[in-house]
Amino acid sequence: MGDGLKQRIAGTIVLTTLGLILLPLMIDFADPDKIDRNSKIPPPPSLEIENIVKAKKPEQVDSKNNLKSLFDTFMSSPTTDEVAEPGLNSDGLPKAWIVQVASFVDEVKADELRSSLIKKDFKAFNKKVKIDGRDHYRVYIGPKLDKNSASETKKTVDEQFNTEAIILNYVP
Repeated sequence: MGDGLKQRIAGTIVLTTLGLILLPLMIDFADPDKIDRNSKIPPPPSLEIENIVKAKKPEQVDSKNNLKSLFDTFMSSPTTDEVAEPGLNSDGLPKAWIVQVASFVDEVKADELRSSLIKKDFKAFNKKVKIDGRDHYRVYIGPKLDKNSASETKKTVDEQFNTEAIILNYVP
Protein backbone atom coordinates (compact mmCIF):
# COMPACT_ATOMS: atom_id res chain seq x y z
CA MET A 1 0.00 0.00 0.00
CA GLY A 2 1.37 3.38 -1.00
CA ASP A 3 1.81 6.44 1.19
CA GLY A 4 -0.87 8.36 -0.72
CA LEU A 5 -3.48 5.71 -0.06
CA LYS A 6 -2.57 5.57 3.66
CA GLN A 7 -2.96 9.33 3.91
CA ARG A 8 -6.36 9.22 2.22
CA ILE A 9 -7.61 6.49 4.54
CA ALA A 10 -6.33 8.39 7.62
CA GLY A 11 -7.95 11.61 6.39
CA THR A 12 -11.24 9.81 5.80
CA ILE A 13 -11.16 8.39 9.33
CA VAL A 14 -10.36 11.81 10.83
CA LEU A 15 -13.14 13.57 8.85
CA THR A 16 -15.67 10.85 9.73
CA THR A 17 -14.79 11.17 13.43
CA LEU A 18 -15.14 14.96 13.30
CA GLY A 19 -18.47 14.61 11.46
CA LEU A 20 -19.79 12.21 14.14
CA ILE A 21 -18.76 14.67 16.86
CA LEU A 22 -19.94 17.92 15.19
CA LEU A 23 -23.12 16.67 13.45
CA PRO A 24 -25.15 16.22 16.66
CA LEU A 25 -24.10 19.72 17.75
CA MET A 26 -25.42 21.30 14.54
CA ILE A 27 -28.69 19.34 14.30
CA ASP A 28 -31.29 19.49 17.07
CA PHE A 29 -32.61 16.00 17.63
CA ALA A 30 -35.15 17.11 20.26
CA ASP A 31 -38.77 16.11 19.86
CA PRO A 32 -40.42 18.76 17.65
CA ASP A 33 -43.85 17.94 19.07
CA LYS A 34 -42.80 18.91 22.59
CA ILE A 35 -43.92 22.48 23.31
CA ASP A 36 -43.27 24.47 26.46
CA ARG A 37 -46.74 25.19 27.76
CA ASN A 38 -45.67 27.31 30.72
CA SER A 39 -46.88 30.89 30.36
CA LYS A 40 -44.43 33.71 30.89
CA ILE A 41 -47.22 36.32 30.86
CA PRO A 42 -47.87 37.81 34.30
CA PRO A 43 -51.42 37.86 35.64
CA PRO A 44 -53.44 41.02 34.91
CA PRO A 45 -53.30 43.76 37.54
CA SER A 46 -56.32 44.38 39.69
CA LEU A 47 -57.95 47.71 38.87
CA GLU A 48 -60.30 49.68 41.03
CA ILE A 49 -62.67 52.07 39.28
CA GLU A 50 -62.76 55.50 40.89
CA ASN A 51 -65.61 57.94 40.65
CA ILE A 52 -64.46 60.86 38.49
CA VAL A 53 -65.90 64.22 39.39
CA LYS A 54 -66.56 66.53 36.46
CA ALA A 55 -64.82 69.89 36.81
CA LYS A 56 -67.08 72.90 37.17
CA LYS A 57 -66.50 76.15 35.31
CA PRO A 58 -65.45 78.98 37.66
CA GLU A 59 -67.97 81.79 37.98
CA GLN A 60 -65.34 84.40 36.97
CA VAL A 61 -64.92 82.89 33.49
CA ASP A 62 -67.03 84.55 30.82
CA SER A 63 -69.04 81.97 28.93
CA LYS A 64 -69.19 84.19 25.84
CA ASN A 65 -67.44 82.62 22.85
CA ASN A 66 -64.75 85.03 21.55
CA LEU A 67 -63.24 82.81 18.88
CA LYS A 68 -64.54 84.93 16.01
CA SER A 69 -62.67 87.98 17.25
CA LEU A 70 -59.41 86.02 17.31
CA PHE A 71 -59.29 86.00 13.52
CA ASP A 72 -60.39 89.58 12.84
CA THR A 73 -57.19 90.63 11.08
CA PHE A 74 -58.78 93.81 9.72
CA MET A 75 -58.13 95.34 13.15
CA SER A 76 -54.39 94.59 12.84
CA SER A 77 -51.87 97.37 12.31
CA PRO A 78 -48.31 97.41 10.86
CA THR A 79 -45.45 97.02 13.31
CA THR A 80 -42.23 98.93 13.67
CA ASP A 81 -38.74 97.49 13.27
CA GLU A 82 -38.01 97.73 16.98
CA VAL A 83 -37.41 94.52 18.88
CA ALA A 84 -40.55 93.44 20.72
CA GLU A 85 -40.36 91.47 23.91
CA PRO A 86 -42.80 88.59 24.25
CA GLY A 87 -45.46 89.14 26.85
CA LEU A 88 -49.10 90.02 27.31
CA ASN A 89 -51.02 92.86 25.71
CA SER A 90 -53.43 95.18 27.52
CA ASP A 91 -56.20 92.54 27.33
CA GLY A 92 -53.99 89.95 29.06
CA LEU A 93 -53.52 87.92 25.87
CA PRO A 94 -50.12 86.95 24.40
CA LYS A 95 -48.61 89.47 21.99
CA ALA A 96 -48.65 88.07 18.47
CA TRP A 97 -47.76 89.04 14.90
CA ILE A 98 -49.00 87.99 11.48
CA VAL A 99 -47.36 88.35 8.09
CA GLN A 100 -49.61 89.79 5.38
CA VAL A 101 -48.25 88.29 2.18
CA ALA A 102 -50.60 89.80 -0.38
CA SER A 103 -54.00 91.36 -1.01
CA PHE A 104 -56.11 90.39 -4.03
CA VAL A 105 -59.41 91.46 -5.55
CA ASP A 106 -59.76 87.99 -7.07
CA GLU A 107 -60.53 85.27 -4.51
CA VAL A 108 -59.14 82.53 -6.78
CA LYS A 109 -55.67 84.14 -6.83
CA ALA A 110 -55.74 84.47 -3.05
CA ASP A 111 -56.64 80.78 -2.72
CA GLU A 112 -53.83 79.80 -5.12
CA LEU A 113 -51.24 81.75 -3.12
CA ARG A 114 -52.54 80.31 0.16
CA SER A 115 -52.28 76.78 -1.31
CA SER A 116 -48.72 77.48 -2.48
CA LEU A 117 -47.78 78.72 0.98
CA ILE A 118 -49.31 75.67 2.64
CA LYS A 119 -47.35 73.38 0.28
CA LYS A 120 -44.18 75.14 1.53
CA ASP A 121 -45.24 74.32 5.16
CA PHE A 122 -46.43 77.83 6.10
CA LYS A 123 -49.54 78.18 8.27
CA ALA A 124 -51.48 80.41 5.89
CA PHE A 125 -55.07 81.63 5.80
CA ASN A 126 -57.25 84.04 3.80
CA LYS A 127 -59.40 86.85 5.12
CA LYS A 128 -62.07 88.80 3.22
CA VAL A 129 -62.10 92.54 3.96
CA LYS A 130 -64.11 95.43 2.52
CA ILE A 131 -62.09 98.40 1.27
CA ASP A 132 -64.03 101.29 -0.28
CA GLY A 133 -67.09 99.06 -0.63
CA ARG A 134 -65.17 96.42 -2.59
CA ASP A 135 -64.20 92.92 -1.39
CA HIS A 136 -60.49 92.20 -1.08
CA TYR A 137 -58.93 88.89 -0.12
CA ARG A 138 -55.81 89.07 2.02
CA VAL A 139 -53.40 86.19 2.52
CA TYR A 140 -51.79 85.91 5.95
CA ILE A 141 -49.25 83.67 7.69
CA GLY A 142 -49.37 83.23 11.43
CA PRO A 143 -50.03 84.26 14.08
CA LYS A 144 -46.50 84.11 15.50
CA LEU A 145 -45.78 84.68 19.19
CA ASP A 146 -42.23 85.84 18.44
CA LYS A 147 -41.64 88.92 16.28
CA ASN A 148 -38.23 87.59 15.19
CA SER A 149 -39.96 84.47 13.89
CA ALA A 150 -42.42 86.66 11.97
CA SER A 151 -39.49 88.64 10.49
CA GLU A 152 -37.76 85.43 9.39
CA THR A 153 -40.99 84.21 7.83
CA LYS A 154 -41.36 87.53 5.98
CA LYS A 155 -37.82 87.29 4.58
CA THR A 156 -38.32 83.69 3.49
CA VAL A 157 -41.68 84.42 1.83
CA ASP A 158 -40.33 87.53 0.10
CA GLU A 159 -37.45 85.52 -1.38
CA GLN A 160 -39.47 82.46 -2.41
CA PHE A 161 -42.58 84.22 -3.75
CA ASN A 162 -41.13 87.59 -4.84
CA THR A 163 -43.51 89.59 -2.62
CA GLU A 164 -43.35 92.62 -0.34
CA ALA A 165 -44.93 91.11 2.78
CA ILE A 166 -45.61 93.24 5.86
CA ILE A 167 -45.64 92.31 9.54
CA LEU A 168 -48.79 93.31 11.44
CA ASN A 169 -49.62 93.33 15.11
CA TYR A 170 -52.13 90.59 15.61
CA VAL A 171 -55.16 91.99 17.41
CA PRO A 172 -57.54 89.28 18.60
